Amino acid sequence: MNKLNKFLSLVLLLIITGISNTSANETKIKAAIETTSPSITIIENKETEKEAEVEVVTLKNEDIFIYFSSFFKDIPKSYKHIGLKYKFIKEKSEIETALKKLVYLNKLDNREINLNLNKEMNAYVFFTLAKEILELDIIIDPAYLTNRNVVLNDLNIITNTFNNKKRYEHSKSTNNILGDKQEIFSEVYNTLVNEHYDYETLKKEDIVYGAIEGLARGTHDIHTVYFPPVESKSFEDSLSGEYEGIGSYVEMTSPGEVKITSPIPGGPAERYGLKGGDIIIKVDSKEVKRENSLVEVVSWIKGPAGTYVKLTIYRNGEEFEIEVKREKIIVKNLEVKTPNTNTYNIQIRTFGVGVSSEFREVLTKIKNDYRVNKIIIDLRNNGGGYLNEATDMLSMLIKEGEKTATIRYNGVNNYYFSSGEGILDLNKYKVIILQNSGTASASEIMIGTLKDYFPNIVTIGENTYGKGSVQALKEFQDGSSLKYTVARWYTGKTMTGIDGIGFKPDLELELDIEKYKNDLSDNQLQKAINY
Repeated sequence: MNKLNKFLSLVLLLIITGISNTSANETKIKAAIETTSPSITIIENKETEKEAEVEVVTLKNEDIFIYFSSFFKDIPKSYKHIGLKYKFIKEKSEIETALKKLVYLNKLDNREINLNLNKEMNAYVFFTLAKEILELDIIIDPAYLTNRNVVLNDLNIITNTFNNKKRYEHSKSTNNILGDKQEIFSEVYNTLVNEHYDYETLKKEDIVYGAIEGLARGTHDIHTVYFPPVESKSFEDSLSGEYEGIGSYVEMTSPGEVKITSPIPGGPAERYGLKGGDIIIKVDSKEVKRENSLVEVVSWIKGPAGTYVKLTIYRNGEEFEIEVKREKIIVKNLEVKTPNTNTYNIQIRTFGVGVSSEFREVLTKIKNDYRVNKIIIDLRNNGGGYLNEATDMLSMLIKEGEKTATIRYNGVNNYYFSSGEGILDLNKYKVIILQNSGTASASEIMIGTLKDYFPNIVTIGENTYGKGSVQALKEFQDGSSLKYTVARWYTGKTMTGIDGIGFKPDLELELDIEKYKNDLSDNQLQKAINY
């Protein structure tokens, strides 16, 4: 029986039998907890009739599930979108949040059952659940546990056991982190600081930081980067909202490397020819260096509307300059145009809060307009946003129960499923998607998932950015920080990965930048209209 099935059996034991007996201070208690870790010893708790009476605190099933969920920190926010099947769970309650976390982490099976949240939990069930959920190597003696309910000290036992386990594992891992390479590491360091030609001017701190950067590079993941201390530890900033500047999303991919993720559709950066993937080498005369923070570089780029900024760009092995006139930038989630009576052009600029509601309104209009037979979905330079907005939009087009996206976190697949609104059947329309190098993240999930379920859809433009992962930022005492990948995104049906790859268009067509700059003539859009 696998781990999940064993756990489910325990939950069913809790649900069906509702084991509950005499209170703790009426029973002699003995709980033997043993682990293989030398830092964790056998714990005994005995209560006799001669001992002083203690206050009995009632611990219900609800309290215990909330307690178990508290052990799991730094979970991707996507757990909030889990649809619980349990009965009688109050929305936006603490227990709802706790159960969503446990289901998301595959610690609990999501089923249409009553968890009897108001019942007191039996001690044997509690320790067995703790063993499975927290992966503790403990020995449970049912003879002393099945005839009583949980008391506060049981929680203390499990908390201490869990913490001791973590300390032991951390100590073990740090002691063996370099293994037989420890001697080589020390010798290389000592050789550099004592025998290198520039040993007198070498900064020992820089050598150490360089070594730590090497740890991050060793993951071979371009999104995992260690940043030495800088003015600001923010690794991503979006030139979005309402402000004055060039209109582009940027990120710092490594110390001293600022990359354009996506120009904002319709903004000056797009009109002047900047593309997703462009690396900014200089801003006017200021060179982007390792010691510059992203916020600092962004402050160079922003400026009053009507002024110009000269960017030195590195693209496909070449350096060149682009001078961009700053403007007031106002970013809209979505814009709709009707180039003719039978065509709707839906430009989704970002998957910001509320875009799914706007999308629903547009689809309803299309459904009620018998003349429409072609839909253009323009995702060019859409750098992504909230995945739940994208999956909500996909639910309006894909059958109920079908997968719309997958997030893989900690080796576990977590799925988004269509709620099956079924506003529009795309099989009845000619659907064309526009994409380019600025199409990233949630936009790529939308493209891949729609192509999964509607192979008749045609994509036109350029290869997408290839951003299919989620990063977290850990900050350290000295001001340095580590950006690291915690999860990857995949399309719904075929679970296609996009990170570092992106999607090739069915019809490759590069935007004619010169024509677009001169008169906003858009050859890619025109191709879609005429297709």
